[in-house]
Amino acid sequence: MKNITTLLFLLISIATFSQEQFFVGEDSELLIGKTLTLKEGKSFYSGFYKDSKIKKLLYKDGVGNNPDKLKRLEFTVTGTMENPNKYNLGKDLVLVLENEKTGKVYYAYDPKHADLFLLDVVGGLTPPEGFLCKRLESEKDKFSSKTTTRTPTQYEYSISKIEENGENTIYLRLQSYGTTLNINKKGLKILFSDGTVIEKPDVDVKYKSASGTKGWTYSCFIRLEEEDIKTLTTKTITDYSLYIYEREMKSANALELREYLKCMTE
Repeated sequence: MKNITTLLFLLISIATFSQEQFFVGEDSELLIGKTLTLKEGKSFYSGFYKDSKIKKLLYKDGVGNNPDKLKRLEFTVTGTMENPNKYNLGKDLVLVLENEKTGKVYYAYDPKHADLFLLDVVGGLTPPEGFLCKRLESEKDKFSSKTTTRTPTQYEYSISKIEENGENTIYLRLQSYGTTLNINKKGLKILFSDGTVIEKPDVDVKYKSASGTKGWTYSCFIRLEEEDIKTLTTKTITDYSLYIYEREMKSANALELREYLKCMTE
């Protein structure tokens, strides 16, 4: 019986991780009714509490939670709330979770940092069609007919759409990091989950000193052609390289990039 249970959980885990995991951020209501499991492979676990005041750690282990006791548990999200203890913890939102073993528990998280979110949705989660469009920011130039629409700031990417004189132009910025300095280099390559590759060997790669580190930030800024847009809105980026500086794109960013670009091309 134990072997069957282990196999069942393994199959559920494979199904979970093979699906896209959209980070809801401040839109926590999208998780109500969903089943969540612990995201494995992290070096530190915290944010799970036994009480609604968010003060008593669940399965306390030092200043965090014991991941071994949280693994293989499935939680149903029954509600969300603001964190009454956020000024001490720096975590703004709370998911109300139900599990037969633990009863009602609470998970506090920071809606601004997808990397720190410790739960996955069983079966995956993608945003409703057009949902991310509301997060785009538009600005109209006071002295011309130009309107610029931008995605929220991310380290890895940004998309800008310029509307002027009846014409639309879309630009993509990608950014990576390197420990060595290379000047006046070229070359962009984007890899997708289905094996598709976009190569632009003549793209200029800019550099600047990386803030707070000894390395360098490399970036490119390209105008997207019709074929680029078709690929980027129908496929999902896994990796990209700027000159020799390779980077695996965060899965949450890859999903958002694709969906934001759809918004800009509707």
